[in-house]
Amino acid sequence: MAEASYVRLERARQMLSLSEMRSRAEKVEVRALENSEFHLFAEIKPISPAEGSFGEFDPVATARSYSSGGATAMSVLTEPTRFGGSLGLMQTVAGTVTTPVMRKDFLVDPYQVWEARAFGADGVLIIARLFDRDSLASMVTAAGDAGLFALVEIFDETDLALIDASWEFGPNLLVGVNSRDLQTLEVRPDVHERVLRVLPSGSVRIAESGVDSVDRVVELRDMGYDGVLVGTSLMRSPDPSDLITRMLAGLAL
Repeated sequence: MAEASYVRLERARQMLSLSEMRSRAEKVEVRALENSEFHLFAEIKPISPAEGSFGEFDPVATARSYSSGGATAMSVLTEPTRFGGSLGLMQTVAGTVTTPVMRKDFLVDPYQVWEARAFGADGVLIIARLFDRDSLASMVTAAGDAGLFALVEIFDETDLALIDASWEFGPNLLVGVNSRDLQTLEVRPDVHERVLRVLPSGSVRIAESGVDSVDRVVELRDMGYDGVLVGTSLMRSPDPSDLITRMLAGLAL
């Protein structure tokens, strides 16, 4: 899962040292993830390993549609092998909208956190189970040092053992619960409810995968989640702006 990421990491390091990447990143302004009663992270990805290719699409038009619909953030895939993403795709999206942009990838080293900011990201996804406890803490620290928000992603209760109890969860450090099984790629709806019960107190909780309707968004909000990440249903929608608007409007009913 992360092997290809290490290869990309080494290639990037050969081109720019960490100090050079940090210097470049610090020249890029970061947009804050605003406080919101309910977050909707709208995802841009050319390919879904579970659903296949989404065909030709205009990332600029897609980003503008997401923004006009009311997305509070955008999740942009930069992983090229499984998702068809790239740093260039993220940079294009970040330069198109004022909505904060999160880099979604199999990040394995703090270097890639600074690389994310250098290419326009305002936040990063960090998959907890790719690290041991100390390495995960280093990634979270790097995100804070880079001025980025971090969404720490877990897949089940066992991943929580990697999270330091002293972390201060809040607007810039969120926890995401992904209900997709990484091996079978199947969505397990029960995971969202089961794992929610043991999440860190006070954390901003984002539900990921299987969020495909207005009713599901409302269900997750009522369950106790503070936001959702919506991907495939938006990429397949003929009018993603309308779908986002309806998802958020459904919360007020």
